[in-house]
Amino acid sequence: MPELPELEVIKNFLNQNVIGVKIEDVKVRQPLVIRCLLNDFTASLCDNSFRQVERRGKFLLLHLEKDVSLVINLMLSGRLQYIREKSHLNPKTCFQLILSNQTELRYFDMKFMGRIYLAKNNDFSHIPQFEELGMDPLSGEFTLERFREGLKNRWGMIKNVITNQRFISGIGNAYSDEILFMAGISPLRKSTTLLPQEIERLHTAIRKVLSDSIDIISKQTGENIHKQNRDFFQVHGRGSMNCAICAYPITELKPDGKITNYCRVCQK
Repeated sequence: MPELPELEVIKNFLNQNVIGVKIEDVKVRQPLVIRCLLNDFTASLCDNSFRQVERRGKFLLLHLEKDVSLVINLMLSGRLQYIREKSHLNPKTCFQLILSNQTELRYFDMKFMGRIYLAKNNDFSHIPQFEELGMDPLSGEFTLERFREGLKNRWGMIKNVITNQRFISGIGNAYSDEILFMAGISPLRKSTTLLPQEIERLHTAIRKVLSDSIDIISKQTGENIHKQNRDFFQVHGRGSMNCAICAYPITELKPDGKITNYCRVCQK
């Protein structure tokens, strides 16, 4: 599932490549992911131009000139694909935006789990969970003081706490493992047991892991914004492999059906 770093890279790429570009045609091939009337979807996008692309949590907001925003929640398997030249159409393509600069922006989804919305006149109230998003960890509001204060009201396992989108938006299952590894904190620890210095380490790790990942992904991805490469991860997805720091085998758990990886030696 794409998380904050991947979405930030997509946002930056689109801001560099589609701003001011007009959508000349819309081709809907699989409407299941579109959460509005199809006629409204095509009519609102056609002959409209991109004004700005924004990210909020795990949502991408493609703001258009005529007071409408295309809001994309990629969920587990949704991907945006930027096409410069005619190419093979992925059979799971849901829609194509034909652009005036001879390019296409395609959305495909292997499981059709994504959710695509239209928001008019800056009204996002109909989009589930959107208005309940918590602090963005890359923003100025994500201070150590606010982080400490927010932890006081949360008593669960720390991994569940930092992936709670109402507290901190954008961090998911994969990057939480990487963050906790850098901070040296077990994902199974109760948030109430964290010492002040551990909270500070965790706050620093959140910022650093996300920022460093954005830089790495941006260099790896180029125009292939639909591809997801996480070979730089230290623990997530590396169950039973040796820890890069202590060489102890990385533990893999599935307490809630989602994979959690951590090092029992390095993380306490």
